[in-house]
Amino acid sequence: MKGALKEYLRETGVLLEEQRKLDPPFPYETAELMEGTYAYFLRGGKRLRPAICRMAAGALGGEAAERAALPCALGLEYYHNWTLIHDDVLDHDDLRRGKPAVHTLTTDRFREESGADAAGEYGLDLAILAGDALHSAAIRAIAGAKDVSPEVTLAILRLLEGEYGPRLIEGETVDTKNGVLYGKGRFAGISRDTALGVIRGKTGALFAIAAGSGGMIGQSRAEETPEIRALFDFAEACGIAFQLQDDILGLTSTDGTLGKPVCSDIREGKPTVLLLTSFANATEEERAFLLETVGRRAGDEQVEKARRILLARGGVEESRRLADESIRKANGCLAVLAPSRWRDLLEAWRDAMVDRDH
Repeated sequence: MKGALKEYLRETGVLLEEQRKLDPPFPYETAELMEGTYAYFLRGGKRLRPAICRMAAGALGGEAAERAALPCALGLEYYHNWTLIHDDVLDHDDLRRGKPAVHTLTTDRFREESGADAAGEYGLDLAILAGDALHSAAIRAIAGAKDVSPEVTLAILRLLEGEYGPRLIEGETVDTKNGVLYGKGRFAGISRDTALGVIRGKTGALFAIAAGSGGMIGQSRAEETPEIRALFDFAEACGIAFQLQDDILGLTSTDGTLGKPVCSDIREGKPTVLLLTSFANATEEERAFLLETVGRRAGDEQVEKARRILLARGGVEESRRLADESIRKANGCLAVLAPSRWRDLLEAWRDAMVDRDH
């Protein structure tokens, strides 16, 4: 099934590009805005969120529903990309999918063309505007679905903009606030439950609305049913596992494999479950070193030493345990779905959340 999932993700990427060309978002006369807006989309990516939207629609409504869900899937990919652009600005990450982040890309391009001293400021401003443009494109794509009833479309948009989008923004806000309050060697002041709450918002919410909206399209129902609720819960649990695995890879992978800077959580002082667990298990001397290093613009040698401490003190194992626990919760959700190739794909998608190296 791994091969079938890989092919489905590839197919989803092709269909998204076809849908984008069929109904292209509004163009922008400012070249760098146009480039920044669609940079991440054109780089590809895993397409996990649009794929689960299509799978969920197929699982509850067959091939016709799977096709009808494509505009919504495209909109959700746009929506995801705007959050990535803003997230890179907030986290000061200069790489995304192995290439310059949008704020870096636009800064470099503007500096080359104008030589302006304020290129960095403009690059950040442009990235924020590019994210806003993608948000608009997302709503346009979802609202323009021709084979989805107006009632279902409105229900999806209400959930996206009125519940799951705000949950994502709240999670991002708490994460950013924690970075300010606890990112300068004071991360020990946050609880693991708070860290998990951030994951539910930042990552789980968008996975949940992707699957739930697909289910609504599949059943052509604007109200919740047991099957639709199961898809919401399934995807949220998988999203939590996905982020926990992402935190592990951020410590154990390489820049080339991950497509973004490794150990960025150490440099930023982000209070992940991994960091908090390892800190709690560390020796007094190691704790003192972590407090002086994590989030304090440390040099490469200090960051590497901090990485070795975190690897040795159980944070990876605890994060993996919690990820497995979330996957077990997800398993029960699929029991209400009838057997189908789409349910098989959902099971493979679930497994892929933790069985990956990037």
